[in-house]
Amino acid sequence: MELKGKKSLRNIFIRYFIYFSLLTAGLIFLYVISYGVMLNKGILRPANYLEKEIENNRNTILESDTVTKDMIPESCGYGVYTEAGKLISGDFTSKEADTYWTAMQANQNVAWGTKYYKVFYRSNEICIVSYTLIAQFSNPILSKYFGNAEIWTGILFIFIFIGEILLLSARFGKYFSKEIKNLMLVSEKIRAYDLNFETAHSDIREIEEVIGSLNQMKIALRDSLEKQWNMEKSRKDQISALAHDIKTPLTIIKGNAELINEVCKDESQLKYNNYIVNSSSEIEHYLKVLMDMTKSEELLALKPVKIQTKIFFNKIVEQEEALASEKNLELMNELECVPAFFYADEELLYRAIMNVIANAVEYSEKNSKLLFKVSECEDELQFLISDSGSGFSKEALKSATGKFYRDDKSRNSKNHYGIGLSITKSFIESHHGTIELSNSIELGGAQVVLKFPLSENI
Repeated sequence: MELKGKKSLRNIFIRYFIYFSLLTAGLIFLYVISYGVMLNKGILRPANYLEKEIENNRNTILESDTVTKDMIPESCGYGVYTEAGKLISGDFTSKEADTYWTAMQANQNVAWGTKYYKVFYRSNEICIVSYTLIAQFSNPILSKYFGNAEIWTGILFIFIFIGEILLLSARFGKYFSKEIKNLMLVSEKIRAYDLNFETAHSDIREIEEVIGSLNQMKIALRDSLEKQWNMEKSRKDQISALAHDIKTPLTIIKGNAELINEVCKDESQLKYNNYIVNSSSEIEHYLKVLMDMTKSEELLALKPVKIQTKIFFNKIVEQEEALASEKNLELMNELECVPAFFYADEELLYRAIMNVIANAVEYSEKNSKLLFKVSECEDELQFLISDSGSGFSKEALKSATGKFYRDDKSRNSKNHYGIGLSITKSFIESHHGTIELSNSIELGGAQVVLKFPLSENI
């Protein structure tokens, strides 16, 4: 990875600070020049303008018979007092009059905050003129609404200064955003497992180093995934081949069972032989599904159909009887008030229920009881399966639906894995349903309840 000629973040921030300093210095210089130009052009009056105007009118104020408003510069106030301090005329309020007189008596320079004053000793009376030492606009309207020109020009400078910061930040922000976007693009590609792309580059050294690390990770991940994909393909090929091999002995079993059906006259033997034939057909179907799944990365699509409840119930019961016959289980099959039909993927739902029933039969003691009940509750169809075994442990109640979970402590099996419940859960959830695990109060063993909504729109 070539890093020569790349800019470091430290140098970029130093450059930003230099730009900021130069622009700020230029802004201050421009402000000073502009202020001076406005003073020279008469747009602004200097801070001591009123003081000079008052001095220019000194003789008039001292020599005139009466002090009038036209002798006083605009924006100034005045008051004429007797020698005893009584206000005779002027535009001072009573409070202002007292304040200026007191300040004069105490020889203070400022009488009212920023208000200054000048004293004129006339014959038998004293005139006090107040004024401010602030720059003002020469235009009367501007002077009226924006009296203190220094404050308003300062505010204008602050706004321009803020604008400078915003513009400079936006420029550098846009630059950084462009560089970070290259980094995010690499991250997004890797996250989406799109590993065959040309790596973008950045002008910033630190970002380029991160991109380089991500590029190395991309290569390592691609190699790992390719290895994993090859292993997965090999595994699928082996499963497909094994499923194909199983078909041969299964065909022999099924063929012989069908041959026995043709020659056997014993009804009880025919009953059990039919179990063999039917189960062989189911295994053939499952092998076909297994081989189809190994040929595709996608899950089987859900195909909801209208199912007659009673016929589906009887189909489950028939297969349940075949499974339970070996242990001579007492089957309690209940079909409560349920709708005449419902919508579901019949094949997936059948497999889900039979997985649970097969587990229940496997972990039931001989001559014990097994409950299978179908009911409706709050617009949901429920399938309940309970056995008389030792039930679920606390750990199993939390984890039994996990793939390959095994609970030897509670169910006494050295070869059982939880893939059955895991598959059942995935089938039920594809119907927007749920699976609930508990221990049966009635039978004392494990209890599984499968629920899904009674809706055509699954």
